Amino acid sequence: MNIETKTIRYGVDEYLKFGWSHTEEVRRLSGRSYYSEYILARDKDMQNYKLVKALESKYFDLKNQKKNYTPIDDLWCFIAFACLIFPGIVYVAFKLNQKTRIEAFNADVQNKMDAVVKEVTPLI
Repeated sequence: MNIETKTIRYGVDEYLKFGWSHTEEVRRLSGRSYYSEYILARDKDMQNYKLVKALESKYFDLKNQKKNYTPIDDLWCFIAFACLIFPGIVYVAFKLNQKTRIEAFNADVQNKMDAVVKEVTPLI
């Protein structure tokens, strides 16, 4: 049996979808706080291993493409309205449009990620 291992800090459920199995949890000290590391294992001799590995890579590449929205900065909004009303309106409109575009982009990426999971599920 040819076993491959991986150590991660979070997202165990996502890895389980790609044939990994949770083997151990290790608590480590970092500074003054503890964190958990999860050790996962997967059999490299399983059927469709190369395809599963490629789909896993595609899934996490898509996940890394997701964007984060930063909400309206109240101080900047107040300053913009105090100086001139127009920049404040432009700023608010820009941020609302940005939020909509980011949500649409992330929804598209999530749909692609879900398609990858659906594709890999029968292979495992």
